[in-house]
Amino acid sequence: MSPEPPIRGFIIAGILSIVGAVLMIVSIAKGWHELVTILFIAVFACGIALAVTAAWSMAHMKLYVDLDDEGYHIHGAGQDRRGSWSKVTKAALTESRSRLTLYHGRVGRTHIVRPGMGDPQEMDDLAVDVAHRLDKSRGYRQDI
Repeated sequence: MSPEPPIRGFIIAGILSIVGAVLMIVSIAKGWHELVTILFIAVFACGIALAVTAAWSMAHMKLYVDLDDEGYHIHGAGQDRRGSWSKVTKAALTESRSRLTLYHGRVGRTHIVRPGMGDPQEMDDLAVDVAHRLDKSRGYRQDI
């Protein structure tokens, strides 16, 4: 699951970079005070830093959910969790379709949270796949 691209961040980064670069060049060409030039260099650098941060977040905020007949493996976006279907007692998708919770008895929980705004259909498909795998692990049949 991937978050939507941070378009607003890229737009702001582009504006900061362009404005900073133009004003930096003008200040150097016109011989303005060094502090003004340093300020415009800082604006330009902030734009570049924001663009790099937005690109990094796109690459590193992906969440991978691997399901097989034995269990699940959730990794990426700072997570690494595994579990077997035999230990899952219930699965529930929130009304907003932003989080799928796998219950392990009365206390244990594993949350699969959609990164960013993400795609709700992706969570719906994941919930259906989890339901089928839970049913299969318990020997239930679904005649659909």
